[in-house]
This record gives sequence, structure tokens and C-alpha cells, in this order.
Amino acid sequence: MKKLLALVLCTALLMSMLAVASAETSLRVAWWGGQERHNQTIEALDAYGAANDVKLEYEYTSWTSYFENLATQAVGHNLPDMLQMSTTDIINYSVNGQIVDLMPFVDAGIIDLTNIEKGSLSGGMVNGQLAGFTTGTNTVTVIYNKKIFDQAGVAYPSNDWTWSEYIDTVKKIYEATGIQSDIPFLSEARWVVESWVRCYGYDFFSEDGQSLPWAEDEKVKAGVASAIQDIADGVKAGYFIDPEVQIAWSTTEENYIVQGKSAMAFLLSNYYGVYCNALGEELGMAMLPKMDDGEKSGMYLNSNMYWCISSNSANPEAAAAALNYMINSTEAAAIIKTDRGISLSSAVRDFLATSEDTDAYTANVLNYVSDVTGVVAAVNPADPAHSAEPISVLKNDYTAVMYGEMSAEDCVNDFVEQATALLPN
Repeated sequence: MKKLLALVLCTALLMSMLAVASAETSLRVAWWGGQERHNQTIEALDAYGAANDVKLEYEYTSWTSYFENLATQAVGHNLPDMLQMSTTDIINYSVNGQIVDLMPFVDAGIIDLTNIEKGSLSGGMVNGQLAGFTTGTNTVTVIYNKKIFDQAGVAYPSNDWTWSEYIDTVKKIYEATGIQSDIPFLSEARWVVESWVRCYGYDFFSEDGQSLPWAEDEKVKAGVASAIQDIADGVKAGYFIDPEVQIAWSTTEENYIVQGKSAMAFLLSNYYGVYCNALGEELGMAMLPKMDDGEKSGMYLNSNMYWCISSNSANPEAAAAALNYMINSTEAAAIIKTDRGISLSSAVRDFLATSEDTDAYTANVLNYVSDVTGVVAAVNPADPAHSAEPISVLKNDYTAVMYGEMSAEDCVNDFVEQATALLPN
């Protein structure tokens, strides 16, 4: 009887242990980025998993391959539970039913809006649903190497500089030092073209997402073509980096600005700290130059990216809890800082602004985005449906100009023509 009782107790204990093991929640989380983002995200989520008995599996790549991987997973109905989504792709994934509405998790209190303005969620709304939760607000910036400017004897740029002053600065530094500057946003031409058209008072896309409102204004089209030609001329003259070199960069560490080999680069503000850390010194920040004949600043604020939950998730509530941690936890913010933008949570922003552990790079980004907020009325909504293809056309045409394969005027005209045909109307 004693042996039988011992066997029964051991069996019961084993079954109990198996039940506990099987009850442990497992989540797959996917994002793109550089190595520093990978390290920070893993550190933050590891802490969350350990504290909440959640087993986390990580799927991370560079930007160049991320959406190819997602597309393959989507076809197999095997998307990760929680995934990072871009402003360009979120609408298509939502419309196709591949990511879920997050508002039920807000209503259930799993995602906490106590310190978040509900109006700030608009960037992630698609057809009345909260398709994604903004990781933070970011903007565009020109970063510059102060040592190179000092070496060239050129004054640092101001926030109210003009396009011609920018081009003149690139030339002067190259002539004085032989050091080039990055081609503005070679990897995503839309970001610089948007700043140019905003100088003339236009949004990039119409409110209904069916047209390019600036494309009917010949003055604006001519201004955009002229600016693109200025850059192409600089490539030919040697003071901008060879596009074949720049387009091959796939990691932060490969960028010339973090190797001390480039004077200036156009960047999304959330990358500033990453680039400073890679260089090992503080870079300067300035707003994008205003078009000489423009009426206003071309600056704008964007939802940087989104955290979403896939419709394939077997544990959507657990994924929502992890998402809530990433957007509301000061513990996560202390690790990730402003890498994914300036948090929507006032508590997180206050924590970063006042913490003794906040480094100078993070403080610079907080101050910079605050300055930009002072000249920008609102955060851009998510890109409209079917916008990915036109944006890709612009990128390809802009790159072709830099390679000398297309004129700047043809670039603008071809983009407008193809975008008009591709956008729904």
C-alpha cells in the first residue's frame, strides 16, 4: 500500500508539473532594426517574460528583409503574435484581416490609456479600428558631425536654414576637407519629398488617400524637381556619397556618419541615439531646410511605427498585455529610451525627462521633438491604402536620378503619373 501510495503521489506531482508547464504562455514577437534595437528589445521583453511567466520567442531582422519574411508567414497563416508594423504597411495588413482591432483590449483594461491622450491613437486607426498602437512619435532631422564642421570652419546649421544654404554647406565642407555628405533619404525618398511639398502648404497625400494634392501645382512640382537635381548634381561633383555605396548600407555600423566619414545625414529622429552611440560622440541635430520659395516649415510629425497583434495569435490577450508593457512601462522605457520614438505616455515622457539615468543623446531627441512640435500642427495619419506601390515608385525613380539614369523632371512626372494610376479614385 505504501508503494502504491508513493506511486500515486509521484504521478499526481508529475501531472501537476506538466499542467503548470503547459499553462505557461508562449508568444512570438517580431520587429526590424539594427543590433542595438535588437539588444534593447530583448532585454526589456526578457524582463517582462521573467516577471510574468511568459515564454518569448524573438524574430528580428533588418528593415530590408523584414516584410518579405512577414509576407511568407502571412501566406502560411503563421504570423507572430506581436509584431512591429510600419506606417506604410499597417493599412494593408489591417484591411486583409491579418492584424486585429486593439480597442477591445483597451476597453477591457489590458491596454492602459491612463497616461495617454485618446486622440493620439488616430495614427493607428484604420476603417474605425485601432489596427496598431503607436510606439512613439518621431520626426525627420539632419544630423551633423560637429568635428567635421569645425575642421571645415563652417557654422553649424540653424533650424531655420534654407535649401540653398544646405547645398552650399555640403559644398563648402567637401571643398575644405574632402568629406562628403549622405544623399538625403536615399533609402526612402518620400520622407524628403514630403518635407519639400509641405513647405508650399500641401500634405503629401490627400485626406481621402486618393490623390497627391501638390501634384497639380506646377510651382511645387518644379521646386521638387529642382531640389532633386541639386542632389544629383552634387553626386556628380562628388560632394554627395556615391549612391552605389550608400544604397548598400544595411546596418547602422555601415553608415559613413557613424564612421566619421560623412558630414551630414538625413535621418528619422528615433535613430539619433543609435547613431551617436555607434559613433561614440554627440552629433548635432537641425530641422530639415526650408525650400527657398516655400511659405512655411517643411517639418512634420509621424507615428514612428506600431505594435500590432496578428489574427493568427492563439494568445491575443497575453500579446496585448506584453504590448501594454512596451508602451507604458518605465522599466521598458529605461532600456529602449527613444529608439521607437517619443512615447505617447506622459508618464514615460516625464520619467525619461527627469531620470538621472537619461543620457545626453536621449535628452537631445526629447528636446528636438519638442521644438518640432512647436512648429507642426498635428501628427500625420497612417498612409492610405494602396500607398505602398506609389511610394516604391518614388524611391526607385529618385534612386535612378542619383545613378544618372533619369532626369529629375522625369522622376517627378513619372511618379505623379504612376501614383495617379495606382491610388484608388
